[in-house]
Amino acid sequence: MVILTGYQEAVNKLANAEVAFVGRLTSVTPSLSICSTPPVNHYTLKFENELRPLKGSIATIYEFHYEQKMSEEQILNISDTLDITHNRKAPQPGQLYVAILHADNNTIETLIAIEEHDVPLLQTSTK
Repeated sequence: MVILTGYQEAVNKLANAEVAFVGRLTSVTPSLSICSTPPVNHYTLKFENELRPLKGSIATIYEFHYEQKMSEEQILNISDTLDITHNRKAPQPGQLYVAILHADNNTIETLIAIEEHDVPLLQTSTK
């Protein structure tokens, strides 16, 4: 999954989310990536201690697992000259994200980059 961007993407994804929060990323640690088809990048992401819950309840965990893999559609759109990692940007420290979690663990299912002015709108739209 690529990192999504913007308020509208966040609203669309939050509609089906069970557990989600807003947080500023402080650290990104790439983990060992296994050669697979499609390629998968693994990360450990640390957020600031002030996570803002949007849906569900969040334990006092600030470190989460995240993996990026290309969809079949993305793979089919790659030309022979295009680097397969071209459209997969790594999560960036300092960026504010909506993180949608798998309901049963501390793995991030979807990351959406947002701006600070989007937060009050998101908090209102999820109530």
